Amino acid sequence: MSRQTPDYGLDAPVAVRWIFIAGLAGAIAGFFLLRWTVTRHAGLLVGLAYAVQIFGFFCLTVASLMFASSRFGKFHARDRLLARLKLRGDEAVLDVGCGHGLLLIAAAKLLPRGRATGIDLWSQVDQSDNSREATLRNATLEGVAQRVRVRDGDMRKMPFADRSFDATVAHFAIHNVRSREGCREAIREIVRTLNHDGQVAISDLHGVELYADELRKSDMTEVEISGLSFWTFPPARTVTARKPKHPVG
Repeated sequence: MSRQTPDYGLDAPVAVRWIFIAGLAGAIAGFFLLRWTVTRHAGLLVGLAYAVQIFGFFCLTVASLMFASSRFGKFHARDRLLARLKLRGDEAVLDVGCGHGLLLIAAAKLLPRGRATGIDLWSQVDQSDNSREATLRNATLEGVAQRVRVRDGDMRKMPFADRSFDATVAHFAIHNVRSREGCREAIREIVRTLNHDGQVAISDLHGVELYADELRKSDMTEVEISGLSFWTFPPARTVTARKPKHPVG
């Protein structure tokens, strides 16, 4: 019997599917339109045929890059993000919007004396086959089930006490909150549940400036935004910060 392997899901599956379909349709339509215009010497339509075909190949390229990001690139991005935290191994780490456990499980592997907690609403629009069961299955297959726990919940109102975690991570999660104020609420919850001297590392496609602004307003220190990382598509940036050792004010 072959050994089962973890599945960390396809990100934005609906978008990938429709972009691929649009690309395939454009490439095929452009090909036949180009043949038709050439045989009929319809010069004015040749440009349109080329435009349709170029659009199709562009969409196919985007869909391919998004697929490759989900299957390969995000693992490199994950490792780079966790490396920023320099974990000792005895911390309590929170993964906000944990999905299939990409960061959650990798963090648990770095915590032989600690624990990793994930929270999610389990949207299958954001990630294919997203569920608590899938995450726990991955944790079992990766051999860290005893160090992982998963909670259902909204990142804007998390069911955790103040200062519950020593480090918090989020990867391509907070932008799924559709309003700017909702994103700020999520950042405030991350700060609330973070212990003194705790660290935050958040990577996202967009919105990192807003996250950094809210972190500063919440009295976080060492707030920094990285340059673009091209391990994922679209490329992403990471914002990091630290909570003061002692309460401000």
